[in-house]
Amino acid sequence: MLNWLLKPNGYWSGIIASARTVLVLLWLVGMGGCNALSSPIPSNSPDHLLFYDDFSDPQRGWQRWENEQAEIVYREGGLRFSINAPYYDYWSLAGFQIEDAILAVEARVVGGPLNNDFGLICRYQNPSQFYAFIISSDGYAGIAAVDGEGYHLLTDSTLTYFASLERGWATYLLRADCIGPRLTLYVDREKLLETEDHRYNSGDVGVLAGTFDQVGVEVIFDNFYVFKP
Repeated sequence: MLNWLLKPNGYWSGIIASARTVLVLLWLVGMGGCNALSSPIPSNSPDHLLFYDDFSDPQRGWQRWENEQAEIVYREGGLRFSINAPYYDYWSLAGFQIEDAILAVEARVVGGPLNNDFGLICRYQNPSQFYAFIISSDGYAGIAAVDGEGYHLLTDSTLTYFASLERGWATYLLRADCIGPRLTLYVDREKLLETEDHRYNSGDVGVLAGTFDQVGVEVIFDNFYVFKP
């Protein structure tokens, strides 16, 4: 299945299902509705941490992916995505069902074009039903819903440009809040986007990375967290 994502400059990005995995790293002060990011574990209630993986053990069950178009492997201390087909996103899932969740991950871009996309997934039910929280190394971000009719941006008609996003091969701290119908994206302690949608109430969580017109995107995910709000 192939769906499409549009940037204001006319670039399209496709999404295609792939392996199973999960990652997330975020900074939050307290639980639920907090706008600031500070500590990887909520300071007032560390028991709310549901899941963590630093990808140091390849035997923990994360499914990998290798073909001519893409590679998802344990390498360089994390889960490395290498995408070599234009207009494709590959994703990996954690393998458990959850309703409300706060996700966090460290995403390190180590190669390829800045016109890329990568981010977090929540409430994944199948390749045609999930939410995606996406940014790119050239300053764009968006929250999207994938349904049976395609890939729909919920925050605007195209990905939104943010001058505050760091450019280049950099490390980004990503956070996605999926709490009731409210969907919120944070990057590097800044709240970028928030919207509401009622399509999906529960599902799997994960990460994704992909290309637009140029291939060779290289992203390493590390320190994946799932918190209960």
